Amino acid sequence: MLNSNAVLYVDVVLPLAFGKLFTYRVPEESRHQIIPGIRVIVPFGKSKMYTALVYAVHHNKPEFYQAKEVLEILDVKPVVTETQFKLWDWMASYYLCTLGEIMTAALPSVMKLQSENGVALNPDFVAENVLLTADEQLLIDALADKKSITVAEAGKITGNKKGLRLIRNMIERKMLIPTEEIGADFQKKQIAYVKFTSQAEDEDFLQTVFQTLEKKAPKQLDLLMGFMRIKMDKGTEFVAKSLLLKNTDSNSRVLQQLIDKSVFEVFEGEESLAYTKKDPASINLALSDVQQQAFEAIESTFAENKVALLHGVTSSGKTEVYIKLMNDQIAMGKQVLYLLPEIALTTQIISRLKSHFGEGLLVYHSRFSSRERAEVYTKVLNDGEAGHYHFPIIIGARSAIFLPLTNPGLIIVDEEHDSSYKQFDPSPRYNARDSAIVCGNILNASVLLGSATPSLESYYNASIGKYNLIRMGERYGGIRMPEIAIKDIKEAYRKKEMKSHFSQTLLDGIKLALDNKEQVILFQNRRGFAPVLECKNCGWIPQCVNCDVSLTYHKKLNQLRCHYCGYSTHPPGKCMACGDPDIRMKGLGTERIEDEISIFFPDHRIARFDLDSTSSKASFQRILSGFENGEIDILVGTQMVTKGLDFENVSLVGVLNADNLINFPDFRAAERSYQLLAQVSGRAGRRSKRGKVLIQTYQIGHPILQFLINNDYRGFYNYELAEREKFNYPPFCRLISLRLKLRDEKQLDELAKEFTKVLKSVFGKRVLGPVAPNVSRIRNLYIRNVLIKVEKGLSDHKVKQMITSVTDRFLSHPENRSLIIHVDVDPA
Repeated sequence: MLNSNAVLYVDVVLPLAFGKLFTYRVPEESRHQIIPGIRVIVPFGKSKMYTALVYAVHHNKPEFYQAKEVLEILDVKPVVTETQFKLWDWMASYYLCTLGEIMTAALPSVMKLQSENGVALNPDFVAENVLLTADEQLLIDALADKKSITVAEAGKITGNKKGLRLIRNMIERKMLIPTEEIGADFQKKQIAYVKFTSQAEDEDFLQTVFQTLEKKAPKQLDLLMGFMRIKMDKGTEFVAKSLLLKNTDSNSRVLQQLIDKSVFEVFEGEESLAYTKKDPASINLALSDVQQQAFEAIESTFAENKVALLHGVTSSGKTEVYIKLMNDQIAMGKQVLYLLPEIALTTQIISRLKSHFGEGLLVYHSRFSSRERAEVYTKVLNDGEAGHYHFPIIIGARSAIFLPLTNPGLIIVDEEHDSSYKQFDPSPRYNARDSAIVCGNILNASVLLGSATPSLESYYNASIGKYNLIRMGERYGGIRMPEIAIKDIKEAYRKKEMKSHFSQTLLDGIKLALDNKEQVILFQNRRGFAPVLECKNCGWIPQCVNCDVSLTYHKKLNQLRCHYCGYSTHPPGKCMACGDPDIRMKGLGTERIEDEISIFFPDHRIARFDLDSTSSKASFQRILSGFENGEIDILVGTQMVTKGLDFENVSLVGVLNADNLINFPDFRAAERSYQLLAQVSGRAGRRSKRGKVLIQTYQIGHPILQFLINNDYRGFYNYELAEREKFNYPPFCRLISLRLKLRDEKQLDELAKEFTKVLKSVFGKRVLGPVAPNVSRIRNLYIRNVLIKVEKGLSDHKVKQMITSVTDRFLSHPENRSLIIHVDVDPA
């Protein structure tokens, strides 16, 4: 109980990697405004200021230092809720990270301004239209001469100790923007719409068009009729172009012909125009018998307060089951959090959900600017205050787990097996799937994990009764699983049947699909043109100057690039070792496949879907919509094309080389290979016709491929589980990885051996290492790995306490302080 007269103190979380909270004194005039979860501005160190979060309010004066005073209170209500703090506390304890690191990951950067942050003039701001204060005018004048200034500089310019508050207000009033967002697109998403021209509004003109098309252009007539049908159903004067082409099974060429005839015109508008608000109670979703059985089994699982694992084969209709479950939650006045592993997936699922739920959803992921993320965060925080939710559905990638949900009834983790749910760098190195289960427990929400290829850990948890397993073993509509064929590359080369990197069988399959007006996906899990350039004479290979890795050649940019640090350079004209000009390309990436397949099929439209071709938000939508609408015939991609995407006209999937997946040196290689190959295979034949998958490999007898051919996940699970048990890997133990980094390799080796020796004195044979990873230097930091295997019987909490104690003690010695140690619990 707080004393109304005693001095008030607050413990705050700073956005810094400190393992403790800091205590500040609350000014007397602010004591009635201070509550946990609000943001305050505090001084730190000699001259810095930070936005901090109030964690606790009390009367306990700090024992070892003089408490500084809180400079300003930024909020009237908490921006981080009590339940969020509970999740943060669990994360900090489980993943051995700090609350400050979690704060940095959880809050958009615009919500945690600090003295080092930069700001610039918003290009859309017109000073003449606004009445400015004296301090605001000083900053506007200063920014007229400079591109940007820091918050600390703003304080000096105005002589105002409350510079952070001033900057925040000016950002909220759209006068300034954080420098990290300069060049970002803040406009609402624009898409293409189709409507009648003024000429086509005339009934006589339209009648003449109908008569002409009926005789000469049946495809154009179908498109016109489809437009009128959708227009009538939606009650609008326009229809989204993508929706029109999809629903009429047409393409842009046919649409253009009607535009040329002055029937249609196309305009750009906000995406929200395409959808009308729907009452969830009015949604009537007809489920198949298999889907209905799964739905009822999931509902029964939730009644038992258990996690449900939905194992449904590709194209079994899991999304329809999700929609039915969402609808029930919304009808009860609850929120739904729908997690997806890839931003690309959110693009496609949004349109499906909006067709059911209208505008009642929000999207949150890392491709949004900081300000866009802050807008979504604030909407989630304030939603429900009127007694109902305007946005009951929140869709997002892993960072959406940090949103301030107030009353969620359901958390869905789709494609739960995907390693993208695991954060690698920077800390916190959390797994959003596992965090979602804890979050559901804290918020009393049901949790559903879904996948066609569940992770071994999740399937094991279901097998021992920790989760309930629900199976959907057949494709929706009775469509057969794709036919999977294996092509022996070694034999094809011997018989001279290979043309570049394509077997004749694959080329024939592509030609047949294209002749039938069907689409093709080609999968190669390596981007760039050629992974390696090599001198034919001496074997020299261009290396990154910052990392121990070869440079990848990108033909379009005519650059050699490092995929670890971003270093780039022009390809050398001759060998830098022996001077020989004969430098050859080895291996293949998606860019090379795109280039070479266009030689074989020059009259067809080919696109690439990888990290390089989707560097902007718009590029995701452009490529996916183009492929979905039939504007692209062949899509070449990395693992991004494997993740739950739904294309109805794909009849063939080609895997260029399965060996680089299978042979990867990692204990999860077999699991990931099976998952990737099964998922990419699942893109074929998802509607009316059985699809085909052709996998090129040197290892035709590999067990993984045999399980894949037979669509035998259970057989693969038993096979891989026996291997994991034999060598004591998860799910039979827990792994904790310690990654040691230092600029001096010799010193790193010495410290790594010494540190491992200390660990072994505590944990014994459970400690493995130190070893150099495959890429042993990144950004000029040498790396050594140490692995701790913790058997299931040991106390997790105690083990982690001991690791923290050993690490802190080791780093406390002055000669060891330059060593960087990153702890990764349950590494992916």
